[in-house]
Amino acid sequence: MPESSRILKFLGLTNAIDHIKALVDTRTKLLKLEIKEELAKVLSNALISFVLLNLLFFALLLLSIGLSIYFGGLLGNYFYGFALMSGFYVVLLVLLILLKDKIGLKEAIEKQLNSIFNTDK
Repeated sequence: MPESSRILKFLGLTNAIDHIKALVDTRTKLLKLEIKEELAKVLSNALISFVLLNLLFFALLLLSIGLSIYFGGLLGNYFYGFALMSGFYVVLLVLLILLKDKIGLKEAIEKQLNSIFNTDK
């Protein structure tokens, strides 16, 4: 090894190798920072989406319970109101299952997720 260092010193390449090492080290640190920044963006988008979906879920849940009680009062039995709302959701589920390919549900969700998580501009 000492012979190779003498050759590099003779050719004047020791400074160049030190500069290359420093450049690689700096580039590695920069890449780590960029990865951390991208990860922070993706995680913050995921967290915001999670919170918004939870709020939407609870709003729909409370709305459904309220409508069930309202329709139950109109029909004279609260069970009928809850059965009516459950039937509505079953019909909605069946329609979504039958029409998922025609309305492009999967593609729309994939497009939305890609737009949320794609931070390249």
